[in-house]
Amino acid sequence: GSDVMATALAPVALVIYGDDFEILNKLGKEVMEIAENDVVYTKTGKVDIAQPFLSWEMTKPILQVNVDSARAAAHGLSPASIAQQAYYGLNGGMTQEFYRVPGKRPTSVRVRFQDESHDEISDLDSMFVTAPGGTQVPLGELVTFEEKKVPSLIEHDQFRRVLSFGGYYRMDGRPSMDVTMDLQMRAQAQLNWPQGYGIDARGDMTQMMDSFRVMLYGLGIALILMYLVLVSQFGGFLQPLQMLFSLPLELSGVFFMLWLMHHAFSTVSIMGVIVLTGMDIVTAILMIDLIIVYRNSGMPRNQAVIKASPQRLRPILMTSIITIIVMAQIGFNPKSGLDAYQPLGTVIVGGLVVGTILSLFDIPIMHTLVDDLVRWLQVKVLKVDPNDLPPVEEPENENA
Repeated sequence: GSDVMATALAPVALVIYGDDFEILNKLGKEVMEIAENDVVYTKTGKVDIAQPFLSWEMTKPILQVNVDSARAAAHGLSPASIAQQAYYGLNGGMTQEFYRVPGKRPTSVRVRFQDESHDEISDLDSMFVTAPGGTQVPLGELVTFEEKKVPSLIEHDQFRRVLSFGGYYRMDGRPSMDVTMDLQMRAQAQLNWPQGYGIDARGDMTQMMDSFRVMLYGLGIALILMYLVLVSQFGGFLQPLQMLFSLPLELSGVFFMLWLMHHAFSTVSIMGVIVLTGMDIVTAILMIDLIIVYRNSGMPRNQAVIKASPQRLRPILMTSIITIIVMAQIGFNPKSGLDAYQPLGTVIVGGLVVGTILSLFDIPIMHTLVDDLVRWLQVKVLKVDPNDLPPVEEPENENA
């Protein structure tokens, strides 16, 4: 099926950074041992990370040429000139003329020694370099050769030399974020990290955290914009707060349903929370708007709440039930290709079931509490006569 979290990196990915390749290679092998032996899912007893790998190893052989500066200076040669002549002796060089064949494009010509002349290290000893005076000096008198192993790949991350670790999580194991964090914490605690060396998470974990940050920013901006729209609609800054106070109620249903369906809280879940927030605000607007209509007609506050709440019950329940029925298929039995959006359906179903039931009690109560706060501010701060304020209760019959 499709995967909204598709990435070029392995799901479990970390980078070990530092300057020295040998130290990086040593730390990488130690991290590999921890991944293969210590990162275990306690419920199944299996190792969490499947097919762990490192991005490079110290397996590429090279021949390092160390120049004797004193001997080179005695012949008037510098390390740079020796390196240049040795390079052209091994690889050859391009001529300044082209070999032209009639009817064909000009082709450059490389001049070099035959391969048999530099197959062995002893052949390099007998290679000659030319001093400034024209003297031919054997290369073996000026340099020493050292066979070494170098990385098969030079990798950088954020301008740092790194060694990447990658692996895959098991379907019956923990999520990739939990596995990545477990491996990172174990590596930091068990290994001896020299100064300037460390390990950072990559892969699904960093992508998920970046997505979390973007989604949470979007949720915050959405709440601010909704609040400003409600302020303009209801003509005050305190009245819209009663609608925003109903939003946390939906989260209890969200997390309970995610736990019940064994889903992790992900970016797809946050998308569901954003959708759910808009629907919860609509429920609050439907109820508060009718209460305010009745109050503007002269009805006391408590009677307006008692009358408006049952009248708005049917449209609120109809909207919520239809949405629950539609999203239940995605949340509980998604078709092929929609499985990645299953947490979204789960969040909407759980949030609507719990949020709708609690909001039917919370919104009328919060309306009365906020109205009491507004009345208190008008009386205590603005010195308004309480008799000039809209009534709260139906006045008692004086003849009773």
